[in-house]
Amino acid sequence: MKGVPLSLFAATSLCVSAVPWHSSSAFAQQPKLCSFCIGTVSSSRRRRLGRHGVGVRATRGALGPDASITLLENDRQDLFEHGLEQPDVSVANDTSAQPMPMDRRPHEQRVSGPRKARRLNHPFQHLYRHSDPWWEDNEWNDTTAISDEVYDFYGDALSGNSTFDVHASKQQYNSTFAQQPIDVTTSLLAIQYLHLHGGYTFDEIRGMHAKFPPLLEMDVIRHFRPKMRFLKECLGGATTEQVLDPQLKAHLPANFFGARLERTIAPRHAFLVHLGLPSGKSLWVDSYKTISSNGRGGSTSLLAEFLLMHRKPKQFAVMCNNWRTLYGSTTLKDNLPITSEQIVAFDKLFQRGMLSAARDDSAYIFNDESNENDNNRMKNTNNSPSLLQTANVTSAQLVRYLIQHGSNPWETDVRGASLFHWASGCGNIKGLQELVDGCDQLESRIQARGTTSVSPGSPGTHAALLWKASRDDATPFHWAAAGAGPKEFGIGGHISVCNYLLSLCTKHSIISERKLINSQTKDGNTILMWSAWSRSLDIVKLLVRNRADTTETNRNGCTVAHWAASGGDLSVCKYLHKIADVDFAVENFARNTPLSHTVAYGRFEVAKWLKEDLKVEDKGSNAEDLALDFVNWADMGVGLKTEEEEVERRSVYSLFNSFKDWRMEETGETEDIGEE
Repeated sequence: MKGVPLSLFAATSLCVSAVPWHSSSAFAQQPKLCSFCIGTVSSSRRRRLGRHGVGVRATRGALGPDASITLLENDRQDLFEHGLEQPDVSVANDTSAQPMPMDRRPHEQRVSGPRKARRLNHPFQHLYRHSDPWWEDNEWNDTTAISDEVYDFYGDALSGNSTFDVHASKQQYNSTFAQQPIDVTTSLLAIQYLHLHGGYTFDEIRGMHAKFPPLLEMDVIRHFRPKMRFLKECLGGATTEQVLDPQLKAHLPANFFGARLERTIAPRHAFLVHLGLPSGKSLWVDSYKTISSNGRGGSTSLLAEFLLMHRKPKQFAVMCNNWRTLYGSTTLKDNLPITSEQIVAFDKLFQRGMLSAARDDSAYIFNDESNENDNNRMKNTNNSPSLLQTANVTSAQLVRYLIQHGSNPWETDVRGASLFHWASGCGNIKGLQELVDGCDQLESRIQARGTTSVSPGSPGTHAALLWKASRDDATPFHWAAAGAGPKEFGIGGHISVCNYLLSLCTKHSIISERKLINSQTKDGNTILMWSAWSRSLDIVKLLVRNRADTTETNRNGCTVAHWAASGGDLSVCKYLHKIADVDFAVENFARNTPLSHTVAYGRFEVAKWLKEDLKVEDKGSNAEDLALDFVNWADMGVGLKTEEEEVERRSVYSLFNSFKDWRMEETGETEDIGEE
C-alpha cells in the first residue's frame, strides 16, 4: 500500500482494510490536496507559525515525507487574527469545490481531527503505580476518610496546637522543600497511610519526621505507596497483617521515602539480582550483617550500606565488587570486575521500561547517544557495543526483573496493544515466555496469600492466546504471523513464536489449535491473511497444515488470495493455489480480483503470474484502468517516490498493453494467440 493515496481506493472501491491499521502505509489520512484546502505551508514556516501559537493541521498523504502541509479554513482565520496572513475570500467562497470522497476506512481508523502526538508510553516505565486488587492499599485515594486519632496526633504533636480544629484541614503551611504551600490534608493522609499500611506508631512517625522534615509533605499515591509496595513485595518486608516487618523498619532510614525509586533504587536492586549478589530479604535480616565498606568501621546491615552507596555508579560498583568477594555470586562465572559503565548501561535499559524490553529494541541503542535512532534499526557505524552488550543482560532478563520490581505486565500502549502482542510481533520468544511465566507466578503468589483472585488459573497463558487488542481484536498470534517492529508492521512473521503459541494450546487446553488459528479481527481478517500479506511462507505452510480456513472472507469480501496478491510474494501465492487450492480469480464485494490488488501495490511478478499462467480475467478492465492511472501519475511527476517504483508501475501496465490483448479485444477471440 506504499505510495497509494486512500482517495484512489475510494475511487476504485479497492479493499482499504486489506492492510492492517498497524502498517506504516496505512496511516495516510487524505489526498495531498482536497477541496477544503485553502493553501499550503512549508514545514519550516509551519514551525515558525507554531512559535506564535498558531496550529497548522497536517494531512499525511501517500506522496511521501515531502507531502505538503495543508491549511484549513479555520487555521487560516487563526493566522489572520495573529496578523500573519490575510484571509482569501475568493477561495473561501468558492462554491465549485467538489465534496470529499467517501471515507471507506474502517470505523476504528477514522478520526474527526488530527491525532494527538503519540508521546512516549510512560506507564510502561512506572513501578508499583498500577492498580491491582490483591494489594491492601489498592483502594487508597485522596478522599480516604482520616481518623480522629490522626487528627489528634497532628494537632498535639506536630502542629503544636492542642486546640487543632478538625474541620480546618484546608489550611496550608509553607513547605520545607517545595515552592508552593502544602495542604494540611497531605500531611494527614501521609500519617494515616504510614500508620495503617506501614505499621508505624505515632511516636515512630514523630521521630522520622524529626530526622526527615519533608516526610509528611509527600503525596501518598506518588511517593509512599510505590515505595511501600517495593518494601513489601521486592524486599519481602510484609508481615501477615500486611504491614512492614519491625526488623525491616529498624534498618530503614526515614529519608528512604524521599529517594527516587524508579531512577535509582529499583534499577540498582535489580542489578544486584542480576549479579546474584545478596538482594531482597537478605539485605535486612540479622544473619547478613557485615563491616561497612565505607572505611569507617562498625557493623551495619546490608540494606543500610546499599542505601548509602547506591546513588553514584562508581561507589555502587565498589560495593558490588566488595560483596562479590565476601559472599560470592550465583550468576557470574568470570573474574572480570564490575564497572560503573556496566551499571549505567543497566540503568538505562531498566529505565526504558517494559515496552522496550518486550520489543527487544534495546539492541539498537548504543552507549554513544549519537548512534541512537528510534526511526529505524540503525546499523552501528562506530562499532561501539550496545547497551545490552555493555550491561551483559538480555531483553528477556529485563522483562523478568521489571516484573519482579513492580512493572505492570498488563499495560497496553496508546492503541490498545499489549506487551504480549509486541513480544510476539517482534519475535522476542524468550521475552514472551518471561511474560507468561511472570504473570502465572504473580497469580500463584496471590493464591498462596489466600487472596481472592479474579484472574484465570494461568493468566499469562490466557493472555498470550486470547488477548485481543482493543482497537482491532488482533491476537498475539496475528502479530507473530505478520511481524512488527518499533515503527513498522508486516515485516515478516516469526515461526518460532507461532510454534510456541501452538504448544501452549496443547499444554493447557485453553483453546483448540484450529480455533486459535482461525481467529479473526473486527474486520474479519484471519491469521492466514496477515501471514500471506507479510510474505511469511513458512508460517503460511504451518497454518495450512493445521487446517486453517482458506475460504474465509473479511468484511469487504477479500480472501487470502487478495492478501497474498497485495503482499507480492510469488512463492506464497503459488503455494496457496497449488497446495491449498485457493481461487485467485475470486472477486470481493467491490468486484475486484487479486489481479487488481497486484496492480494497486505494484506487484509485477504476481500480476504476470496471474495474467499469463492462471489466465485471470480482468472483468470491467478495473486492473488495466488502474495500471494506466499509475503511469499517467508518473508522467505528471506525482504519486511515486522512486525511479524503481516508476519502472515497476510501467512494467505492470505493459502486461495489459500487449499485442495479444489488443487482438483479443478487437476480434473477441478467447484462445491463446501468439505475439507477432
